[in-house]
Amino acid sequence: MITLNAHLKSKPGCEPELLKALEEIGEYVRQSEPGTVGFFVGQDTEDPTHFNTYERFVDEKAMDLHNNSQYRAKWGQEYGHLIEGNVQRYICTEVVSK
Repeated sequence: MITLNAHLKSKPGCEPELLKALEEIGEYVRQSEPGTVGFFVGQDTEDPTHFNTYERFVDEKAMDLHNNSQYRAKWGQEYGHLIEGNVQRYICTEVVSK
C-alpha cells in the first residue's frame, strides 16, 4: 500500500472554496479511481486555513494514475489559486495499518 499525505494552506478567506474543491476531488476519486482505496480530507481545528489529505493507493501505479490524471491537472488549474505557498507532500510505503 502506498500513502500520500498533502498539507495545503488556503489563502486567507478562501477556506470555504478550497474545502469545496477538496470535497469535489474526493467525490471524483470515489467514483472514478478503484486503485485509490482511501481519500480523506481534514481541516485543522485550530487554524482553518490548514488542510490535510491522506490518500491510500493499492500500489504506485494507482497513485501515478491519480496524480497524473487529466482531472487532477484540471483541478490544479481551476483551484490552485486558492492555495498559499507550496503543497507539502509525503509519499510513503504503508508499514502499519488498522
